[in-house]
Amino acid sequence: DEHVWHAKGVFNIEGGCYAKTIGLTREKEPEIYDAIRFGSILENVVFDEQTGAVDYDNVSITENTRVAYPLKFIPNARIPAKVEHHPKQIILLTCDAFGILPPVSKLTQDQVMYHFISGYTAKVAGTEEGVTEPEATFSACFGAPFLVWHPSV
Repeated sequence: DEHVWHAKGVFNIEGGCYAKTIGLTREKEPEIYDAIRFGSILENVVFDEQTGAVDYDNVSITENTRVAYPLKFIPNARIPAKVEHHPKQIILLTCDAFGILPPVSKLTQDQVMYHFISGYTAKVAGTEEGVTEPEATFSACFGAPFLVWHPSV
């Protein structure tokens, strides 16, 4: 999720992946499913205490079940996760529950900067405690809680 764009290119600062596990099966997401092994961390999942088997369909704790694992658990992952050039295209993965930004949009450089800095998104049930209906919100650079300094261009 977290990347740095600098003068020489782009790199991932996490060194890993963070994926939802709700309804996870090997058939649906084989690489994520196979990444769940020693060295990965499961969050908010229900498991059988006798066998250790995880019930990925159980939402009794929350629908926001996750797994974190190192990039090296994914076949063909680029390690280190960096490129020595600048991207030609940028994809902003947003949670727009109200249709403000069309699902697929070709934006100008100024539009991309505006949407990234403003971080328009939505809080949705299953990922935010106490949220039952979508709520519009803003999260600067889609990561405001993690920013040390005010974002600027």
